[in-house]
Order: sequence, then structure tokens, then C-alpha cells
Amino acid sequence: MLRPSNIRLRFTLLYGAALTATVVLFSAGIYYFVQSMLINQINNHLRKDLATVANYLRLDPDGLQKLAQMGPVHHFRVRDGNRPLIASQDWQQSGLDPLLGAGNPHPVPDSIRVDGKQLYRVQSQLLPLHDQLYQIVVAHEESNYRRTLNTLALIILLIMPVSVVLSLLVGYLIAGRVLAPIRNITTKAREIGAENLSARLPVSVESNEFSNLAIVFNQTFERLESTFERLRSFTSDASHELRTPLTAIRSIGETALQQQTVSPECRETIGSMLEETDRLVQTVESLLLLSRADSSALLKQPEEVGELLADVIEFLSVLAEDRQQQIVFERNTSLTMPADACMLRRAFLNLVDNAIKYSPEQSRITVRFFQQATGDRIVEIADQGPGIPDDEKQRVFDRFYRLDNGRSRDKGGTGLGLSITRAALEAHGGSIAILNNPGGGTLFRITFPSTADANNSLTRKTPDA
Repeated sequence: MLRPSNIRLRFTLLYGAALTATVVLFSAGIYYFVQSMLINQINNHLRKDLATVANYLRLDPDGLQKLAQMGPVHHFRVRDGNRPLIASQDWQQSGLDPLLGAGNPHPVPDSIRVDGKQLYRVQSQLLPLHDQLYQIVVAHEESNYRRTLNTLALIILLIMPVSVVLSLLVGYLIAGRVLAPIRNITTKAREIGAENLSARLPVSVESNEFSNLAIVFNQTFERLESTFERLRSFTSDASHELRTPLTAIRSIGETALQQQTVSPECRETIGSMLEETDRLVQTVESLLLLSRADSSALLKQPEEVGELLADVIEFLSVLAEDRQQQIVFERNTSLTMPADACMLRRAFLNLVDNAIKYSPEQSRITVRFFQQATGDRIVEIADQGPGIPDDEKQRVFDRFYRLDNGRSRDKGGTGLGLSITRAALEAHGGSIAILNNPGGGTLFRITFPSTADANNSLTRKTPDA
């Protein structure tokens, strides 16, 4: 059995089916009530006609001839046994005699069709009088009765589709009104993530099932927020606690290397220890940055994004020159917005540094900063490196995740660079995506939505760095 998955549609169909069934039953009841009422009216008319003819036969037999010619009983016949006594003019013209026959002394009241056209309802009575048995038969045409029923049936058939459509429309509107709180809860719940767990769902002032549902969700978000806060505090506190012993280890190692009495083997061991210490220091610093970004503990001031990009490129240009690489910075817009310069600069630095590390020597790195027709500001950083497989493009933003193709510990990374980049950009209302560079390699696209506070666009192209 086909069942729609949409609750509003299912509710609409159920409501429409119930209302349609009600209308059908109500219409059928009206039809049969009107039919019964009309039949009773005809039967009462026939009984009155029988009584009228019987009274004439008892009290004024000579008046039957006048009654047959002038009414008020239009269709009647009187027989004395099997011998015709009198029949009205309308009876003679109707053609009922051949259908009733002379041998039917007491026909049951029923509808009789004459020549396949006219319908008559017939009733009869046996009247004993003066040692004679008279048969009185009266008839009444059913044309008006049938026209009334047909008109009523036509009205019902015309109203039925309209009532079905109206019932579905009303059901759809009622379902939308009933499910509106669910839509509000769903929309608000989609907006709540790890970065804004303090937000809560709207709770109706009325005490009902929907308000209870919102309260339960809010209690769940509150527990999640408390858990996340404990995890963030643990990460931040652990990172702070690790900085002191790591600094002490590094100082001791550097002091030991300055001693002239240290053997070459010990110097090599101490050098390896210092390298691992440096890697741990980088990891601790990265965890602290992630903790700041996750907790939104950022010191935001008006910063110009293009200037931050230019500073990062100038800072890393020495590394590019060592590898004989060319960095091209194309800038044709500007964007000033509230930003933590340290965090945003770190995001750009990670991306440009990765492009330098994983691009071959004598290659080209392109950094573009422009505005789309929608008003969004776009930063693109394209390299000519080995690229990133499609199935890995989302996982590279996971913490401590590394790719096998050249992106390993040999490059000096901690596996947190892209995680820091995404967290920093999202903390500033931006987003990042990984695309394939048309010239080969990887293209990182950063989008700052048009809602950001932007200055007037300008046209500028920085020479090759």
C-alpha cells in the first residue's frame, strides 16, 4: 500500500478522506430522505384519490361521469367485477389499461412505465357495495417526482468534486497550522551547532505537546553545551599545562647542546629530542588556537582582508623564492570586517604555506581576491601540486588527519592546519571548499558572504612576489 512520507500530505489525505466520506453519507441520506418523502406524498395523493372515487361511488354514482371528465381525480378506472364501469379521460389517454389488464383485480402499488416513457404510480381498492364488488384503480404520474430526484442527484454530483477539493484544501491548511510549531523547531534546530550550542528552541506559552517537545530538546542542548564546554576547557587547560614542561625541556636541551663536553652521539640524541619537542609545541599551540576558535573567544577589530592576505604573501615569499616558485596575488576588491587578525592571518598562512610545501619547484601559486555578482567576497588559493582525491576533500579538515600522497610528518605538519583554518573562517562567518584547479593541483575557495561589512570595491593587481 502506497503511503506518502510527508506528514502534512498524509494528514491532508486522511482529513480529506474523512470529510469526503462524511459528505457522501450526508448526501446519500438527503437523497433517500427526499425520495421517501416524495413517494409518501404520491401515495397520500393516491389514497385521497381512492377515497374520493369511493365516496362518489357510494353517494353519487351519477357524479362519476362528471368526475371522469372534469376531475379533480385525473387518472382512475372503476370496474364492476370484470366489466368496465367508467374511466377518466386521462386514464383512457394514458394507455394504462393494456398494462394492467382486466384480470388483475388488485394491482400492487408500483411504478409502471407506459410506452417506455411515462411513469405512473398505481394503487387500487376493492369496494363491496349493493351486493357488488367494485374495483377502483387510481394512478399518478411520477414525472415531477423523477425530475426532482434527478435534479437533486445532479446537484449532489456537482457539489461532490467541489467538496472533495475544499476538504483537501482545508485539510492542507489545517495540517500546515498544526505542524507550524514543528517546522519552527526544525528550522531553529538546524541553526544550532557546536559553535552556538547556547541557542535554544522557541517554547510556546501554551502548555501542549509541542512546547513539551521544545523543552526536551532545550534540555538536551543544555547537556550537550555543558559537555562541549568541559571538553573545550580540558583542551585549553591541558595545552596550557603542557607549554611549561615543553619549554623547560627545550631550554634544558639547548643548554646541553652548548656544553663542549657533550659527545657527538649525545648531541644527535638531544637534537632529535628538540625536534620532537618543537613538534609538540606546534601541536599545543594549534590546540590552543582551535580552543579559541571553538569557544569564539576572539578579539575582533575592524580588519581589511586584502591587507592581511598581502602581509601573509609577503611573509611567505622567502619560502617561495627558495623553491623558485612564483606567487601571483590578484586583488580587485576590498573587505573590512570585525576580525581577530591573529586567527584570520593564521588561516591564510596555513593555506599559502601548504600551497608552497606541496607544489613542485619552479611552479606557480595564484592567490585571488574578488567579488562575485551576488556580493560575496571570494579568496582563491590555487597550487600546482599533486591535488587531493575527491573522497578525501572533506576529511582533510578533520583534526590530526593526514593524506598519504606527500602530506606527511616529513613536511613538518601536525595534522591540525586545515582544521584551524576552517574553524577560524567559520568563526568569522566564512566558509571554505576544496575544488580541482583547472591547471592541475588544488584550489581552496574561501567565501565571505555579502552580509559582511564591505568597503567600496577597488581594482588593483599586485605584481608577482
